[in-house]
Amino acid sequence: MSKVFWQAKIWGLLHDPIFKALHDNSGRGKNSLWQELAVMQDWVANGLNPEKSGGKAMTQMKLADLITSASDRGAIGSLSVSMDYAGTDDRNFGLNISHLLSGAKTEFRLKDRQHQQLISGSRRQVLSDLETALFNLQLRDKDGELRSISEIEDEQKLFWWLWRCLPKAAGDLMGDDQNLLLMPAETRIPDGSIWNHTSLTAAMAGALTGVDLTLDELKQWTRNQEPSHAYLATFSFTPIQELIKASRKMRDFWAGSWLLHYLSAKVSWELALKYGPDSLVYPSLFQQPLI
Repeated sequence: MSKVFWQAKIWGLLHDPIFKALHDNSGRGKNSLWQELAVMQDWVANGLNPEKSGGKAMTQMKLADLITSASDRGAIGSLSVSMDYAGTDDRNFGLNISHLLSGAKTEFRLKDRQHQQLISGSRRQVLSDLETALFNLQLRDKDGELRSISEIEDEQKLFWWLWRCLPKAAGDLMGDDQNLLLMPAETRIPDGSIWNHTSLTAAMAGALTGVDLTLDELKQWTRNQEPSHAYLATFSFTPIQELIKASRKMRDFWAGSWLLHYLSAKVSWELALKYGPDSLVYPSLFQQPLI
């Protein structure tokens, strides 16, 4: 896998502010701090940004966000009003979000100290400082030395950390890790998680970039063929019914089910090692114990 492949996926994870739903209009449309990362400095030096740069490769990569947004929130274009995270009285705290299957409503709200800090100060500055604190967290690099997240130079390892650990680190920083996992990606339809959206965008960005694109080709497309395309593949084990039906005791049912679960995890793990854990759309590998 080329360095550009993992960089594209890192951009996909960080193309939105980490605390997007907590911003108002002054910060909601910005990027996260991907341009501050050591592994992205060759992009910065060459003025490469999928949201601003022209060129075939950059334009292709930008499609990742558009396709993912359209897939998650097809009716978003007809809605123009965003609901700000706010809190002035008992009827206007946080955001109301809906369960995607049952439609049940729940209140997305930070704990009292963080809530008051957010609504009483300069919201953009408060959230910017929190993001900076996240990227100053320490991680061991391949030589065993402690470095801040922004200083890590192994793009594949950094991507894995951002995909798996950033949601929890953000929750720990806010003192509310479970609630932060529900933070919506879009406050006009606040029902889908920001973490799910950015993971899907990363997967799409990697697929549209391709596994062997170089920095020079990113700056100026020189290939005689079309850019990479995304494909969706389905894997299944058969005949599952026959395997389970052959069970005669409860422990046989359990063992058969577990074996299928384990084999699925092994296949998923091999694919994740090569293409990244985000590339498995369903079931999501996030917080899967075997992974």
